[in-house]
Amino acid sequence: MKPSAYLINVARGKVVDELALLDALKTGRIAGAGLDCTVEEPLPATSPLWDIPNALITPHTAGETRRYEDNVIDLLLENLDRLWRGEAELKNGLCELTPR
Repeated sequence: MKPSAYLINVARGKVVDELALLDALKTGRIAGAGLDCTVEEPLPATSPLWDIPNALITPHTAGETRRYEDNVIDLLLENLDRLWRGEAELKNGLCELTPR
C-alpha cells in the first residue's frame, strides 16, 4: 500500500494481520486505518490499537442501518411467534433454519 493509503476493514477481523497493521501504522508505511472489526471482539482495553492516533476503531456496526434494525426486530418477532406456535423452522433473513 502507498504511504497515503488508509486500510478500511468492515468485513471480518481475521482478514487483517493486526501485528503487521500496527507496525505499518507506527512506522508511517500507511496513513491510517479504520477498523469496524478486529480479531478479538470486543477489542480488549489492553490492545495497542487503542493507542494508535491514526486508527479509528468502531464497534462492528458498519453494516447496521435503521432499515437493518427494523428488519432484525421484525425477524425476531416472527421467530418468536413461530416458536410460540411450536414450529421447528425459524427464519434467518432470507432463508429458513431448522434447529438441530
